[in-house]
Amino acid sequence: MIFPALLAFAGCSERTLEHLPDATGKPCFRLDVSEMQGDRSADSRIDDVTLYLFRSGVLEETIIPEHSGQGNIFSFGTDKMSGQIYVLANSSGLEPAAALVPGSTTLDEFLSVEATADEMKPSGFLMTGKADLDGMTGAGAAVRMTRSAARLDILTEDRDVRVMEVTVRGLAEKGPVHSGKAAGQAVSDLPDTRSGTEFVRDFSDAPLHNARETLLYMVPQDNAGAVAEVTAEFGDALHRFRTALPETITRNTVYTLAVHGNGTGISVAVLSGDWESGSVSGSGQSLRGLVDVENSELSDGIRVSSSRDTVYVPYTGRDFVLSILGEPSAGVTVEGNIPGVEIVRQPSSRSLEKVASVRVSSSLRMPGSVEEKIYLDVHEGNVSSGRVVLVFEASPIVVDGMLDFGEDGVCDFAKYVDGELAVITMPSDKVLSVEFAAGEDPWMKAVETGTESGQRTYRILGGWKPNDPKADGRSQEGLVVISSADGSDRESYTVRRLNLGLPVVKMGDTWWCRYNLRGNVKDFSDQIKCGEDPAPRDALFEMLLTMPENDLLALMGDQYQAGNPDGLPLRHDGFAFYYEGMNPSALNFGLLDPSEMAPDGYMIPDYRDYAFFSASNDFNLGGIGSRQFDNMSGQRLDVRIAERNVSFLGHDYGTVAFYDFIHDGSHWTLFGLGHQWNTVPGNIAGMNILLATYGDAGRTWGMEGYSSTDRPGQNWIKFAANNTVKTRTIRCVKTPVEYIYE
Repeated sequence: MIFPALLAFAGCSERTLEHLPDATGKPCFRLDVSEMQGDRSADSRIDDVTLYLFRSGVLEETIIPEHSGQGNIFSFGTDKMSGQIYVLANSSGLEPAAALVPGSTTLDEFLSVEATADEMKPSGFLMTGKADLDGMTGAGAAVRMTRSAARLDILTEDRDVRVMEVTVRGLAEKGPVHSGKAAGQAVSDLPDTRSGTEFVRDFSDAPLHNARETLLYMVPQDNAGAVAEVTAEFGDALHRFRTALPETITRNTVYTLAVHGNGTGISVAVLSGDWESGSVSGSGQSLRGLVDVENSELSDGIRVSSSRDTVYVPYTGRDFVLSILGEPSAGVTVEGNIPGVEIVRQPSSRSLEKVASVRVSSSLRMPGSVEEKIYLDVHEGNVSSGRVVLVFEASPIVVDGMLDFGEDGVCDFAKYVDGELAVITMPSDKVLSVEFAAGEDPWMKAVETGTESGQRTYRILGGWKPNDPKADGRSQEGLVVISSADGSDRESYTVRRLNLGLPVVKMGDTWWCRYNLRGNVKDFSDQIKCGEDPAPRDALFEMLLTMPENDLLALMGDQYQAGNPDGLPLRHDGFAFYYEGMNPSALNFGLLDPSEMAPDGYMIPDYRDYAFFSASNDFNLGGIGSRQFDNMSGQRLDVRIAERNVSFLGHDYGTVAFYDFIHDGSHWTLFGLGHQWNTVPGNIAGMNILLATYGDAGRTWGMEGYSSTDRPGQNWIKFAANNTVKTRTIRCVKTPVEYIYE
């Protein structure tokens, strides 16, 4: 009587098989090979299947199963449900299979069959499996199929490494087809088939770069003693490096020669991985180059890969001790260097496996840092036998903007800054705040803008305090603090700036400086700073009328030409006044970036700024005295005008005028020296103040004044055409700032 049987052939992991009767009611089995790395048709396809039925240790029957027409499902029948079924897939190229004789061939002889790597891969891969028919029911059984061969790849992921050639020596020509050897027989007991031939793969025409390539297929073997020699370009030089392959080459395994550039040379580590996983696990060969987890001192957050060859260090930094396994004669060297990471070899008692103990100290990784690696290479002589990779994870904190914390977590601007300092993005399970020491003003502010796609975003704002008496150049410091919501995993970053500022008054929506610039436009030390304001807030106009002439000249400020940051001071050559350093050509204030000719945090006013003080582009404010007018926006202003005859530098300068504009109780007083229209000494319009104005290439605001004895009742504020050579007075406005603190 013929008993139908059901078997399921699975890939390299066991699976539960559902009942799969065919149309005739005969039970079936399925060959199901999981998807694998590389070309599925080459790695996983099944071209032919042969079953070998053994009973009582003797081959009783060779069976060619019937394909069901559904995937890898096959069926067969037998006279009784007993014995063991050995399965060979893709065995058409296996010559010893033809010599297997039912009734004569023993199981030991069958399991001792050997083949070359070529025979193990005639087209598809030679695969083997086994099922026990005893007790099998119609529901069938699962068969675990594995490839007889192993594979050797080469991998380079470092951008500067280019593999030119690979040579492999010492591999056996033949190895066992089956994973189960004859009773009491190891692979090493089989005949030694190592040959003196060598495998050479030449990449010189197309160097292997940042890629993986399969080199060859290998038969299973013990005591291989095989060595791979890799020639590669790195660091503008050609390097040759030797590494030992594992002593035991295991079937159905992918081995990888991982080539890394380090320092001025290269290193090669042998990694092994499950063929089915589609990736290299990173485990080292045998016990070489592995982490002894039990004897290591690992801090919270330190992760060791399941293959024990990779250690992941959190970006927040950790101190820990690693115990490295290897052969007693092996040594360990450190390759790579990362700022903030210190690795120290510690004394250890050498045992059969433990070859080194290293202490690793890692500080906080700065925002913007990328993932970096340090390698602990295990070697015997000049042959690399393993590698432990320390992966220092990138900081998930992303900082866009002016903040740059460098390597020490400190951003010191060493100047005045305000406005948006940075946009900081972090995982949504973290929060950000700013902190200040006691007595420090809250000059920074953190504003959360939202959470999206698992990321939380903050804006860091630098603030400004109008007329801050502390704005004298002292350093301001604050902390940007990032932590988990409960305050743990705290990381803090220091931000410093110089607190500098000029006396200002708010007119309308604009903060105007009270004094003209002098000296270098970028140098606060040349300017009148907040704590040095010589006049009470509403009394500057009166003070100008009576103060000593030398002091008045200092307050009048210098003249400027666009593009030259240095002021042009008033001078007298014994015959006439002139501005020292004036050039016959200059850039254009109207086109130049408005912040370029002003201290940090301030800017050149534009048309609208000055228009606040005029009723039109050509408006007569009138003569000496007080009056009211409506500006171009319809806002009511008061203006007071006074004049004074002065001598500067020991010579009669003539008349100067002062204009005090009043709005909502605030006073802004305009005054200055007249402009010089060319480089000839004496060509100065003493009461015609040209004001540096941004935004118009041909016109600028100016105060065209006349003395009361010359043209009484005439002081004109005009927006008119003026060439770029003429000197200007610079009266700045505060650059708009979002955060103003008290």
